Amino acid sequence: MRSIRTLALSAAAAAVVGAVLVVPAPSQAALTETSFGMFASGFGTRVTGGSIPANSGDLGYQTIGCTRKAGYDVNNNTAGAKVPGVGTIGATTTKQRTVKSGSTVKSISEHKIADVVLDKSPLGKVTIEGLSSVSQAWWDGKGYKADSNAKIAHIVLDPAGPGRKLDLPIPGRDKPLVIPGIATIGIGNVVEQANADGALSYANGIWIKLHGTDSEVIVGRSRAEINGQAFTAVFNGFSNSVDATALGGVVKVGKNPLTNAGCAGTKGKLKTKSIAGVPLGEAGKVLDVKGLTSGQRSNQTKTTAEGYTFGEVASVNIGDGAIRIEAIRAQANVKYVKGKGSTSSSAGTKFGDIYIGKEKVSLAQLGSALSRVNIPGLAKIETNVIVERSKNLIEVVALRLTLLDATDGTKSIVNIGHAKFKVNANK
Repeated sequence: MRSIRTLALSAAAAAVVGAVLVVPAPSQAALTETSFGMFASGFGTRVTGGSIPANSGDLGYQTIGCTRKAGYDVNNNTAGAKVPGVGTIGATTTKQRTVKSGSTVKSISEHKIADVVLDKSPLGKVTIEGLSSVSQAWWDGKGYKADSNAKIAHIVLDPAGPGRKLDLPIPGRDKPLVIPGIATIGIGNVVEQANADGALSYANGIWIKLHGTDSEVIVGRSRAEINGQAFTAVFNGFSNSVDATALGGVVKVGKNPLTNAGCAGTKGKLKTKSIAGVPLGEAGKVLDVKGLTSGQRSNQTKTTAEGYTFGEVASVNIGDGAIRIEAIRAQANVKYVKGKGSTSSSAGTKFGDIYIGKEKVSLAQLGSALSRVNIPGLAKIETNVIVERSKNLIEVVALRLTLLDATDGTKSIVNIGHAKFKVNANK
C-alpha cells in the first residue's frame, strides 16, 4: 500500500494546454553528413474515437524530419496539460537525436511522462506514474538494427469515498488491466523491423480504453527510422482524407488515415491506408464522409528523385444530402532532376460527380452552391486550395469547408483530401 503523489502544476501551467519549452537544434557546424536517411518523432498523448473528437491533438510532439545529417538533438518539454474527457497529463519530455560514432549511425526517439491522471469517473481516480518509451534504429557498420522499449513505474487507484489508495498490478501486452467503470489499460505495442534496406522501430508507452466513451488514449509514442537508399534526396510530406481545425489552430479532428512520406521513398511502390469512415465530432452534424484512403509513391536514382502523396474520399454528404460529391482526391507531386532542379504540381487532384439536391452540377457551380442551398453552419466552400507551393514543395486541399458553430460563431476548417510533398535534394 502507498499514497498517491500529488500532481504539481502551477496555475499558469494548468491554464495552458501543452506549454512548450523547445531546445533549438545544434548549429550547422555540429552536423555531420551521412549516406543514410533518418527520421525520429514522439508525442505525449493522442486521443482517438468515441465521444471525444476523433483526435485531440498530439501533446508534446517533436520530430526530426527526414535528414541525412547526424548531430541533431532536439527536445520538446511540456509542464502538463488537461486533456478533455480524459484527465490530466503530467510533465512530458520528448527527445530526438541523430548520432554518428565511428561506423555506427543511429536515429533515437525517447519519451517520458511523469504521470497520467484519469479523473473523469465517479468511481475514483487512477494515476499512472513513470511512463517511458525509447525507440532506436541504426546501422552498425554491417547491417541495420532496431530496438524499442516501453515501461510503467506504478498504477495507483484512489477510490471515491473513505478507503486507502491501492497499487495495481502493471498490465502486460497480452493481458491488460481492467478497472471496472473507469478504464482498461495495456502496455503499448512495440514494433522492431530491420532488413537489407533499413530499420524502423516504434513504441506506444501505454494505451487506455475509457469505459463509457469508447475513446482510446495512446500515451508516450516514440518512433525512429533509418534507411540507406537516400542517393539523391530525402522526401517529406503527408496525406490524409479528412482533418479539421478550429480558429487558432486547435485540432478538432486529426489526420485520418494519415500517411507520412518515407524519407528515402517507396522504391516506386504504391503504399496506401484505408478506413471506412471516421467520427467528426461537431462537424458530423453537417458532414458525412465514407471510403477514406491516403497513400504515397516515390522513387530515386543517383540523378532523379520524384514522387507524390494523395488523400481521397469515395463520397461526401453535406447537409443531409443537400450537396453530394463522389470521388474527391488531392495529390501533391514533386520531381527533382540533378542539374535541372525541382518542379511541383497538384496534377491528379480531381472530383467525380457533384450533386446539389438531385441536380448534377459542375465543379465551378459547386463554388457558388451556398447561394442555392441553405445548410446551417456551412459558411464557405473552397476547392483546389493550394496551401503552400515552391519549386520543391506543394501542399493542396481538394475540398475545404468553413463551418460556424451555432452557439458562439466559432469557425472550424474541415479539409477533405489533403496532401503535401517535398523533395530535399542532397547538397
